[in-house]
Amino acid sequence: MATVKKSKKKVVVPICIILVIAIVAGVIFGVVNSNSGEEVTLYTIATDDIHESVSLTGEVTSGAAKEYKVGSVATVKEVFVEVGDEVKKGDVLATFDTESLDSQVASLQSAYNDACDSYDDAVDAQKQAKSKAESLNKSITKLQKRIDKMEKDLNKTTKATTTKKSTTKASTDTTKSNQQNVSNILATTTTKPTTTTTQPSTTVDDGSPKYAVNASAYPSALAGTITGGGVFKQSEKTVLKAVPNNGYSFFGWYTSNTDIITGASPISYSPSIEVKYNGTDVLNYYAVFVENSAGTGTTSPQATVDDIVATLNTLNENIASITNDVQTMTALTQVVATTISNAISSGQLNNEAIAKLVGDEVSKAIKDGIIDSTKLLVEDDTAVKMIESAVSSIDFAALAKGVSDSDNAQLTAAQIQLTALYAQYEICTAQASGAVTDAQKKAVDAAKQALDSMKEQQQEMAEGWKADFDGTITDVSISPDGTTTAVSSGITLENMNTLAVTVSLGEYDVHKVKVGMPVTVTTAYGTYDGEVSFIAPTATGGSSSSILDSVGSMAGISGLSSLTDSGAGVECTITIDDPDENIIVGFDADVQIETGSYLGVTVVPVESIQMQKEGSYVYLYNEEDGTVTKTLITTGAISDTAYEVTSGLKPGDKIVATPSTEYEEDTFKVKVVDSKKK
Repeated sequence: MATVKKSKKKVVVPICIILVIAIVAGVIFGVVNSNSGEEVTLYTIATDDIHESVSLTGEVTSGAAKEYKVGSVATVKEVFVEVGDEVKKGDVLATFDTESLDSQVASLQSAYNDACDSYDDAVDAQKQAKSKAESLNKSITKLQKRIDKMEKDLNKTTKATTTKKSTTKASTDTTKSNQQNVSNILATTTTKPTTTTTQPSTTVDDGSPKYAVNASAYPSALAGTITGGGVFKQSEKTVLKAVPNNGYSFFGWYTSNTDIITGASPISYSPSIEVKYNGTDVLNYYAVFVENSAGTGTTSPQATVDDIVATLNTLNENIASITNDVQTMTALTQVVATTISNAISSGQLNNEAIAKLVGDEVSKAIKDGIIDSTKLLVEDDTAVKMIESAVSSIDFAALAKGVSDSDNAQLTAAQIQLTALYAQYEICTAQASGAVTDAQKKAVDAAKQALDSMKEQQQEMAEGWKADFDGTITDVSISPDGTTTAVSSGITLENMNTLAVTVSLGEYDVHKVKVGMPVTVTTAYGTYDGEVSFIAPTATGGSSSSILDSVGSMAGISGLSSLTDSGAGVECTITIDDPDENIIVGFDADVQIETGSYLGVTVVPVESIQMQKEGSYVYLYNEEDGTVTKTLITTGAISDTAYEVTSGLKPGDKIVATPSTEYEEDTFKVKVVDSKKK
């Protein structure tokens, strides 16, 4: 078989074609790759000089000027100058009748004295409260030790059931957790009242005039027992006592069935009353009893310590909601506590009766000034009704029974008493703090400032206004026999031989500007050299109100804030060198204050920096790999065109001249299309 040889030439041709394609592709890829990346213009960092300045606009004024203002209500006696008059230092400009100022000074003096008295009272109250708080703290510590011992002794001598143990622990824990928030009004009034019986007179009839006392239970004899009735000599007295039967509580004494039916108030809420002859041979008394809430034939359910604490807490919150003044709340609490204590001590346990007694006593305390009604958050009548409602919701019979029938009544009473001490301690601690005295001290300082300002005005106007320097009168806004106001203008005196520009420095510029700094003043007619000659020590302008107006309002005087300066700008005076007739007082002028020169420092153009919340950034060029990286820098002095760089860059570094805000990466490839230097 013949063999056919393949041509090597045919194999070489495809290989050459593949190589050509590969070379072409490589060239194309290289070209494309060389053209990839963000196109940027670079800026080379160098050193330069920065001249920092503050640019402002102000008003051209005379070099020396004073505005004489009344600052209060007064009557003008005489005016000795007119606009355009030339005056010498010491010349009298105007005189005033200061009689009205005398009364204003007296009024402010009275307000100042009252403020001092209030401050002294606050200091005394603070001392007393601090002393009482210390005493209460000792009592709390002592009582807590006593309770701990009672609980320890009780655990040793008594084995209670598991249920009872858990109940006792829960009660004790609840009491302790509320000890600093609860005002225990009944802490000293939970003992069971004792009763005595005064029997009718058994004196042998000697023929002397007599009178009869008839006493009966209402609605029936089943409700309670009455003692003390009978026939007595007109010189004798008797005591009626009402004792409720099981399921009832005493409400009050009446002398008429009609009053009972119509719902009139009883003559007394006390279960025990004294009766004596009043000119009537027969005296009728009715002891009204009401069924307990649990129903006829049953007694009020016994309250646990938890119930007592919760009840007292609720009552305290109701009292606290009527006023946010500590002293007023204390006075209210004392009146309510004393009234409830007296009622329960006399044997009165009916909630409605006790509520009425409390309401009457609170009303009386407000009328007598014991309770400051101006410190109440509601009207007087509303406050009384709110307290009555809170008191009437308390089942006093259950509270009393809860303590007297407790397995350890002494321990229960002690726990409630501890709650009362904590509540009193909290109030005293608040009074002992410096909050009240600090507020009173500020009121004293404000009143003193207002008084001193008015006295200064009084003295100045009593002597009459006198020129402080040689100058020209440029404004007169008062006239003889006219009445001034606290905000009216008076007389303006100016020295026209020197001119200045008055500007207001903001809080960021005031620390840069110093007296003596050079200034360029520009007006519509040219540019002038100047110098900073004065910087006010305090801010002026802005708000026209102050605490002085509050003091003046209390004293019946308005506009006191015009006597002092307040606001948010610092006045700065710039003296103009060699002014000419083209600079006119009252016109505006632009000023540029040179605040500093920084020579030969590293600088970066303003447009090369990106300001972000975290700081100032530039994009630094890495020539080796053709990338730029977002770089944090620290700046110093600033001019209109450049920033001083104190860290992050050095001369010779290259950065992106105008970086885009749309860069998505912190480091990326770039294509340099241009480079420039300073």
